[in-house]
Amino acid sequence: MSDHHTSAHRTSRGPRVGTIVWGIILLLLGLGVLAVGAGLTIDLEAALIGLLALAGVGLLVKALVARGD
Repeated sequence: MSDHHTSAHRTSRGPRVGTIVWGIILLLLGLGVLAVGAGLTIDLEAALIGLLALAGVGLLVKALVARGD
């Protein structure tokens, strides 16, 4: 068997944008859990709206940047 076909797909271009966005979402959720555990009160609806808005902006920015390439 030839390794030529499989080696062409092994080029690494860094982390995917979706992975970064999900990582940020999980990081912010974890920080929110720690904040609630520390005794802070968080408006859950507003926090989730903000989190989804940030994720959407991140994906839109990536789409616009990729479009310019």
